[in-house]
Amino acid sequence: MTPRPTDDLYVRYMRAFEASTEHTNGCGPCQAGEDCSAGQPVHERFARLQDAYRERQSKQQR
Repeated sequence: MTPRPTDDLYVRYMRAFEASTEHTNGCGPCQAGEDCSAGQPVHERFARLQDAYRERQSKQQR
């Protein structure tokens, strides 16, 4: 039995989620919902990958 191929987009999406969560947990401004220059690229990457993953999922369900 061959292993299932890794879903690269999903893996990148989950890593970005972990990075975003980890940053937020250690950043007071992010916890307060304020902009943070260090967190902005981390959160933006997560949002982009989340959008891409959800878009792909919606296309697969059609």
